[in-house]
Amino acid sequence: MTQDLHNPDNQSLIEFPCDYKFKAMGKNTPDLVETCFAIAQKYDSQVKRDQISLHHSKGGKFISVNITIYVTCLEQVHGLYADLKAHPEILMTL
Repeated sequence: MTQDLHNPDNQSLIEFPCDYKFKAMGKNTPDLVETCFAIAQKYDSQVKRDQISLHHSKGGKFISVNITIYVTCLEQVHGLYADLKAHPEILMTL
């Protein structure tokens, strides 16, 4: 059985404030990393570039951008994922 961390009924699954790692995937372009970083900065103005880790697909066509940010409430997490999902360069989020 899986639990949806993005469901308001499951607020107790994450204790706030906390460091929160998100993953966004898309085509391997320089703009994708900058886009993800800009969205992360919207929710954590103190986020640094050294908090980014990248993982390339086997063929190099896609990239996974992982960034850890500091969040204080569930609304920040919901807003972050809404912004990521709304961006056309981002194909999938985790």
